[in-house]
Amino acid sequence: MKKTKSVVINIIITFAVLLFAVLFLVTGSLVSKAAASVCFIALGIINCIAEKNRLTEYKTFSVLLIYGLFMAMLGDIFINHIVVVGAALFAVGHILFLAAQHHLCPKEKRKPVRDIICGLGLFAVNMSVLTFAPLRYTSDSMRVLCLVYTVIISLMTGKAISNYIGSGSTIFRLMLIGTVLFMLSDLFLLLYCFMGNSDVIHYISIILYYASEIILADSFIILARKKQ
Repeated sequence: MKKTKSVVINIIITFAVLLFAVLFLVTGSLVSKAAASVCFIALGIINCIAEKNRLTEYKTFSVLLIYGLFMAMLGDIFINHIVVVGAALFAVGHILFLAAQHHLCPKEKRKPVRDIICGLGLFAVNMSVLTFAPLRYTSDSMRVLCLVYTVIISLMTGKAISNYIGSGSTIFRLMLIGTVLFMLSDLFLLLYCFMGNSDVIHYISIILYYASEIILADSFIILARKKQ
């Protein structure tokens, strides 16, 4: 796919994601929310296909990232209907993002101990926020679900931090920004769900979420340009 055509398509789909996200915030339409999610997975797939010739050595990363985006899309759709199912799909998506980042990092630069330290450090910070915030869980099982979810997203973001510390290249910086925004979006979502239905918190969560998905979907382009 020619570079100019790829850029135009990216701009159009990114605009569509933002448009549907705004429509959801303004109208509360779950159809608009689902459409925004479909758009960001479409963005990821199109970018991956467009750059496939320069991503041959990153095939595993590409497949895992696409599946992660797909699970995020499903989670986004189900979370408003069956919370447990939506959360489970998001959790699977985070595990896939974690695995994708593992395969993205060159073997000689992989540091499992550093990954775990970064993940546990983030978990401690996230749990401090959730512990001191006046959250009102609907049940003990929901409390456990949120705890497990926090562990997973902390490990995912911790891996991104660890990769960036080890390399510092543009692709790792982009993955770090995307995963941090995703983590913050989830934290704001928990505050929105269990502390009070604040419109401001809801808006922040949605904006951070779609920004993170757009960044992750565009990572294929940055990775491909690295090969030029």
